[in-house]
Amino acid sequence: MLVALDWGTSSLRAWLLDADGAVRDEASAPLGILKVPGGDFDAVFKQVAGKWIAAGATAAIACGMIGSRQGWAEAPYADCPADAAALVAKLIEIPTSLGISLRIVPGVSRIDADGIPDVMRGEEVQILGDAPVTGRRLYVLPGTHSKWALAEDGRIAWFATSMTGEAFAVLAEHSILGRLMDGRAYDQPAFRRGLAVGAAAGGGLLRRLFSARTLGLFGELEPKAAGSYLSGLLIGAEVADARATVAAAIGAAATGAPPDEVTIVGGAELSARYAEAIEAAGLRSRIAPADTTVKALWRLAKHAELV
Repeated sequence: MLVALDWGTSSLRAWLLDADGAVRDEASAPLGILKVPGGDFDAVFKQVAGKWIAAGATAAIACGMIGSRQGWAEAPYADCPADAAALVAKLIEIPTSLGISLRIVPGVSRIDADGIPDVMRGEEVQILGDAPVTGRRLYVLPGTHSKWALAEDGRIAWFATSMTGEAFAVLAEHSILGRLMDGRAYDQPAFRRGLAVGAAAGGGLLRRLFSARTLGLFGELEPKAAGSYLSGLLIGAEVADARATVAAAIGAAATGAPPDEVTIVGGAELSARYAEAIEAAGLRSRIAPADTTVKALWRLAKHAELV
């Protein structure tokens, strides 16, 4: 049996998988890498996986921020493009007090055409758990740092990061834009108005951000709708930028047209907003299955001959 873990910044999810990769048990805890008491990762691992290892689990594999510089140990990034073999080649092995080693999956890195590096850690597993063996699929993984990624023939061929979620939090909580906001309840008309303004902003996004204040000052945006408007503005700009960036990446490789469907990997509420934004941009959306992470961890463990 295999212990599989998705160990992120704020939370930890774990599964016990049998010899066929089926989930036999699962657990979760608010013990992400920044919430581990005293930085004692081994103690948390023992708390979550101890009973499974005592019951016969012989291997363990983890993905996510546990392999970051702030985690248990830093797992080097695999270069993009990256497939399962590339990730397995850079697995690191950490001994544990339970008598078995924990393998940690590396993240993935790439260098933009202008020489700027980009990274993902944890999202690569979610993508590879759903990526088609042949063909191309476009993904968005919304969140604090949204990732857009292109999978081709079972590998991650390209990706880019947008700090949309973090920008929203900073602007809403620490800038003048938040002064006129009252709560975070979803307001669809305001969100859609924001989508349209953000999609058309282009290089003028910084200028258009101020509209989240001026529309309120002139009575065109209610305080309870201001958060939805700002969210729509940022997501609309993100989607428009991602479309252009993906098209440029594919054009540079001369490998055909961009997909007209985007697969969304994320929580229900945020996924619904991105689906609305994607469809407003004239594309189709698809929600990825919920078990992409555990499926990919099982495949990586098989590839590494851990099971």
